[in-house]
Amino acid sequence: MPDEKITKVQIRMYRMGTGDCFVLKFFSGNKISFKMMIDAGVWQKGKDYIEPFVKDLKKYVNNQVDVLVVTHEHMDHVLAFQRCRDLFINGFEVKQVWMGWTEEDGDPKVEKWKKTYGEKKKALAMASIFLDQAIASPDFAQQFSGHKYENQMLNIRSSQASVIGDFAELNTGMERNLGVAGEYKGAMEGMRIVKEEMEVDGFRYFKPGQVVKNHPGAKGLKFYVLGPPELHDTVEQEAGGPGESFEHSHNMEDHRAFSEAIDMKNQSEMPSSKMPFDEKFIDYGTTESRNQKSEDGFEKVMKDIKEKYDTEQWRKIDYDWLFSSGNLGLRMNSLTNNLSLALAIEFEDTGEVLLFPGDAEFGSWSSWHKIDWGNEQDPNKKHLTEDLLNRTIFYKVAHHMSHNGTAERLGLDMMTNPKLTAMATLDYKVISNGWKNTMPNKFILDDLLLKTKGRLIFTNEEEIKYDKQTTLTEKIEQVRGRMDSDERTDFANNFKTDSNGLYHELTLKF
Repeated sequence: MPDEKITKVQIRMYRMGTGDCFVLKFFSGNKISFKMMIDAGVWQKGKDYIEPFVKDLKKYVNNQVDVLVVTHEHMDHVLAFQRCRDLFINGFEVKQVWMGWTEEDGDPKVEKWKKTYGEKKKALAMASIFLDQAIASPDFAQQFSGHKYENQMLNIRSSQASVIGDFAELNTGMERNLGVAGEYKGAMEGMRIVKEEMEVDGFRYFKPGQVVKNHPGAKGLKFYVLGPPELHDTVEQEAGGPGESFEHSHNMEDHRAFSEAIDMKNQSEMPSSKMPFDEKFIDYGTTESRNQKSEDGFEKVMKDIKEKYDTEQWRKIDYDWLFSSGNLGLRMNSLTNNLSLALAIEFEDTGEVLLFPGDAEFGSWSSWHKIDWGNEQDPNKKHLTEDLLNRTIFYKVAHHMSHNGTAERLGLDMMTNPKLTAMATLDYKVISNGWKNTMPNKFILDDLLLKTKGRLIFTNEEEIKYDKQTTLTEKIEQVRGRMDSDERTDFANNFKTDSNGLYHELTLKF
């Protein structure tokens, strides 16, 4: 392994779709010194589609990487490991896997958290299946019959059910068409394959404030761990106050009743405290009916509730209850995003930084500014996190440029380096239809276009409109006209797109 310091990096973004898969190849002179892979996921695609990308990736790294970073457990970050399991477990070597502290199996507090979180995942998966069944039933459409806006109301509810199903798939790894709900506890299959089946020499689990220096092959690099925030002391709190970790997400205790009630088909008893209705609306009848098991008990309770309402009232209660799972899905999604392993990679000689935050949302971003960096912090300078953001020249845009994926005052406003380039993993051809109205966020898009002078690279710009008259491609080309001649030449020489459409590649020199 070369001893010389790193002089350049090639950042390859694989264009699987809306999902992350990056390879960073660091060079000392013309010699490859260090190879890092970050995630391998995409939204809802099969092996035939994903395989060409993975085969190219393996060839590019010569079947070996020094570090594999798995930022968090969402399908759009780990699905490729599942779909192309054979390619990843045969003839592919990983020296180290890096994950956040929340993935350290065997830690008692992590295990307790995962069990609680697993129950929520299972509840969301089951609610999604129940909703799919409800939407398909004649009773569901009948409730809107004769209403002035019958078709519109039915379409809205159908869209809501679809989005809830998307949340369930993204967070649980479930395949809705399989109609299976009872298996969604523990790791997704892609995550399990990384942990248990791939050829890995070792694992490291990181907490915020840790710094990796002098890693083999990475002389001249420092890896600063920004997230995930530490939840050990707050995971059991109902809500965090101002300035605490996950202050915008809470810890989902408000969804306990829903989670346990939706799962009661698998329970032997159904105490009123677990039902998603006020106790005064519930009549369990006899003690025998209260203790009936499985579906008999479930159906008896549902029948008792129905008898207290006419048909229209019951439908509203039943379906509104199921649709309330959307709030659970949203909170689960944000929480998992905030558990992303977020890294700032610093080139010591120049001080320039590459920022890879996974899908961190505001709760994580705000926590970075509370990190005690110890000896790394220069008391005569601003807080180190702000300093790292000031020196960022490459930003992997968090959460596909959604509104909550990039902090403003505590994030993008601090990225002031004139060399800033950004990559966003967004592709309208491979995405949930329900998310197209939230990604890309117009304010983040405009800010990044301004800061990068158009050095903003999407997985795929096709079908994305900037406004009613302008495509995103047209807007990016327009903004790139603001670069001076040296900037245009530098960008043209150091950015390329594979002729087969497999990847975009950016080279940065130091």
